[in-house]
Amino acid sequence: MTSNEIRKKFLGFFSQKGHAVVRSDSLVPANDPTLLFTGAGMNQFKEQFMGKNITSKKAASCQKCLRTADIDNVGKTPRHHTFFEMLGNFSFGDYFKKEAILWAWEFMTEVMGLPRERLWVSVYEKDEESYAIWLKEVKVPTEKIVKLGADDNFWPANAPENGPNGPCGPCSEIFYDHGANAGCGKTSCNPACDCGRFLEVWNLVFTEFDRKSDGSLKGLPNKNIDTGMGLERITAVAQGAKTNFETDLFVPIVAAIKKELKDACREISRENVCLIADHIRAVVFAAADGVSPSNEKRGYVVRKLIRRAYVKSGANRPFLYKIVPSVAAVMKDAYPEVNEKNEHISAIVREEEKKFTETMNAAMPLLADMIATGKKNLKGEQVFKLVDTYGLPFEMIFEKACQNGISVDVEGFKRLMAGQKEQSRSRSGMACDFIFQPDHFNGAPRPESANMLPLKTSLAFIVKKGGEISDTLAEGEYAEVVTAPQSGCFYAESGGQVGEEGSITKNGAEMRILNTFAADGRTIFCVRVKKGHFKKGDSIVLNSDSGRKNSTAKNHTATHLLQSALRQVLGEHVKQSGSLVDAEHLRFDFTHMRKMSARELGKVEDMVNGWIQKAMPVSTETKSLNEAKAEGALSFFGEKYGDTVRVVAISGESKELCGGTHVENTSAIGMMKITAESSVASGIRRIEAVTGEGAKVWIKQKLKDLLGECGLKSDKASPAIDADIEKRVRNIIDGKVEVDGDVLKEYEEKLKPELLNARERAEKDIKKKRKEEEADAFGIIKKESDEIAAHPSDAGEIKFFSGILSGAGMALLKKAAVYLGKKTGSGVILLGSSDQSKACLVCAVTSDIAKKGVDAREIIKSVSGEIAGTGGGRETFAQAGGANPGGLEAAIKAAKHFITTCSGAE
Repeated sequence: MTSNEIRKKFLGFFSQKGHAVVRSDSLVPANDPTLLFTGAGMNQFKEQFMGKNITSKKAASCQKCLRTADIDNVGKTPRHHTFFEMLGNFSFGDYFKKEAILWAWEFMTEVMGLPRERLWVSVYEKDEESYAIWLKEVKVPTEKIVKLGADDNFWPANAPENGPNGPCGPCSEIFYDHGANAGCGKTSCNPACDCGRFLEVWNLVFTEFDRKSDGSLKGLPNKNIDTGMGLERITAVAQGAKTNFETDLFVPIVAAIKKELKDACREISRENVCLIADHIRAVVFAAADGVSPSNEKRGYVVRKLIRRAYVKSGANRPFLYKIVPSVAAVMKDAYPEVNEKNEHISAIVREEEKKFTETMNAAMPLLADMIATGKKNLKGEQVFKLVDTYGLPFEMIFEKACQNGISVDVEGFKRLMAGQKEQSRSRSGMACDFIFQPDHFNGAPRPESANMLPLKTSLAFIVKKGGEISDTLAEGEYAEVVTAPQSGCFYAESGGQVGEEGSITKNGAEMRILNTFAADGRTIFCVRVKKGHFKKGDSIVLNSDSGRKNSTAKNHTATHLLQSALRQVLGEHVKQSGSLVDAEHLRFDFTHMRKMSARELGKVEDMVNGWIQKAMPVSTETKSLNEAKAEGALSFFGEKYGDTVRVVAISGESKELCGGTHVENTSAIGMMKITAESSVASGIRRIEAVTGEGAKVWIKQKLKDLLGECGLKSDKASPAIDADIEKRVRNIIDGKVEVDGDVLKEYEEKLKPELLNARERAEKDIKKKRKEEEADAFGIIKKESDEIAAHPSDAGEIKFFSGILSGAGMALLKKAAVYLGKKTGSGVILLGSSDQSKACLVCAVTSDIAKKGVDAREIIKSVSGEIAGTGGGRETFAQAGGANPGGLEAAIKAAKHFITTCSGAE
């Protein structure tokens, strides 16, 4: 039985049992800041488990999952993975233990055809109900039902004793027995033994309790079912494979890895082949869901997986990208989007491999130097720097050190990494006490909507900062509030578009709406009280900031036009991977491997502005998801869509699934100006732009900035710029000329180039003048330096040239030291200078003297205290700065004494 067949049979079985079959959610959880990646089948059903948004009380899915908690075991064991698929069936207050157990047994024995005598089960030691169902209803023999404690058979593990607080419950697991020859051989062996004979295949979680802060378990009003069965594990059982890596999910991928490494003449262990196969699957699916390698959060995980796989391969050039097509081919039936993005994912992986090769070339010499110092131990700080700054995997550092007989301060390294992770977790806000976040709006009403503004309504619910439910709000306070009735006209933050702003008023009082979001059928306003005070039940007037709403709509429609133009100019591989739309600007992230050229950017901008000037109608229509996709409507991959979607179309040029606000005609946008293009991550570019009045303001400001950079004064024309050009620029800045499409074109083709050229000429003039001034200043310093060269003193057997140069900054001191070094040929040079508040010192040691052991760094270190400062440098040249100019003479004397001592004259 193939893995594809198992997947289909599972979902078909539970469909027949009345379950709604739900598509796998993205690996990037929607609207859940507590998770980096989707790690379980239940993640997308959190709200349903809390009794919210229940459209079907029974569901089944095959969920893509990514976890890294057991990453160190991947490849070493037969069945540990970072990426895996979780088959699951769920009940939200519908059926409970009996049905879950009976259906699980039916699927295993009748659908999968597994022999009953090979199946064992475990139950929580205090769960007599489940034990009785297995024994009396399913007829599992007593000796094959194992009672285990809360560590093994309770979710979360040992929750009754240790928490966390919240929904929890006992588990019952189904095990497959590989036979006495597969394990420890003891007659007492059972699923509690970890010898490998028994394979846990399916975990049934009975969520029936709410753990309280006092440790008590209270029964939930709605009892839920959450089950999980790893597709990789059940496929290995069905196919008689000893490991998951010998199933049809992995065999083609493993073969592709071996072929590529054989072609590169690389010998590799089976363990490492399995690790590479696992990691490349995780990378492919994460990249398909819009996650690219980077140094933060999800991107960091993807980068780490690529680098671990690369290192374990022993390869010295990119090869992982060549494995991507084999992953796509294996998974194309269940996940066609992976196959569609095959080439782009390959390009992302290849780019990351190239970057890592460069990192290795830069970092490996540092590691070699650390090892070659002759010390017997690599400090934790050294290892941490190689890992954190240069990106070398710890495993590689450890292995290289061991090969050279050097121990590694593993504990010191771990402490530093733990500190870094804690800081990262704090910054990212990923830490949470429990998988469900507190819902402060449980007691809030779900008001009816009124589609009118301004809206006369009442203040129905108030939650202050920190989650305090309150009846009052005072001036200056922030809160989240619900009104009744609520407005159906306010846009709630979603899909990259910010929530709408506005106001809530009553006689003598006003609240500013800073953002709007939706939760469980409620519109919630984030507010700050500007004036007066409010209390629950107040009659209020709700209104929108129409100006900001219109500006946001312009930017959102422009974003759709931008994506269409990018696909036409760069190619259809361009897909949206993120966006931000507000009243001030738009930001659009998209898949593309290289920096856009000025010509490409200009072409995209011209295309968008052409569509704006054509005054094309913008239409919205609601239709089925399948129908919309059949018509070619683009979707934001990773966004979760229902069966019915809203399609925004722009006169044949653009069609996207979108729930945001838009203008009715492109002419309302006015114009669009691209302000920046940059890299976000490997394979992801970002364009930022402004529209309408924002574009006009941006152009005026840019002209003003460029004019200022040319060194022009407001009351005087510069001979560097044509007088007509300058007059034209000033008229635009002053508003005497309206900024429109023609001015935008003139800005790009004439005004900006002329101003940039003028700025370049002005900069050259400034540099020339600066060089002349420096030459004059050095002429004076040169005379003083010649005097110093003519009167050296002896520091033992070494000539010592020293002096304090008046009015010289650090740059001139360095020049003087170089000049003296060439003029004198041999010796130590120490020069100082000062102003009213600070002192500077430079020390130069000629190469012949440095070979005798005299070090400029040591000289500076020994005397910098005299000027109340610190310094550093290299063996032949060092410098220091300090806050005590009066100490320069003492510093020179101290230096002479130090050199004399070094030379052995004392």
